[in-house]
Amino acid sequence: MKKTSSSSRSGLLLMEIIIAILFFSLSSAVCLQLFVKAHNLGRDTRELDMAVRQASSVADIISQSEHPSKTLAELYPDLETDDRQTHIYFDQTFALCSSENACYFLDISAVPADGQTSIYTIAVSGGHASEEIYSLEVMSYRPLISGGQPAEAP
Repeated sequence: MKKTSSSSRSGLLLMEIIIAILFFSLSSAVCLQLFVKAHNLGRDTRELDMAVRQASSVADIISQSEHPSKTLAELYPDLETDDRQTHIYFDQTFALCSSENACYFLDISAVPADGQTSIYTIAVSGGHASEEIYSLEVMSYRPLISGGQPAEAP
């Protein structure tokens, strides 16, 4: 009888150990998922913060400069311009870079509203999802210069 009693106790102990291991493995899986979600949320927040900062900086330059295209070219030497759009490229840390090393990019497009007013759309895209992170619209007024022409727009 002692043998039966000690073997049932060891079987019960083994069952308790298996249940404890199962509980701790489930708890560690849940904690790991929480850490991954926190990391992703932190990365997304950092991307949004840097995108807002860069878009706001460009919006300030456009709205306050007499010659925005010249000022942008001086401050962002690697910018590229085509017909109606300007592109500024950033690496993973949002430092300026060339288009080959870019992880993020800022696009500026201008649409004339009337003879003296232009509407600029500034959009920051890229990152881990390669989609638009932040967008901003700026209306800029250019006073007439001598000769009846509005000041330059990028």
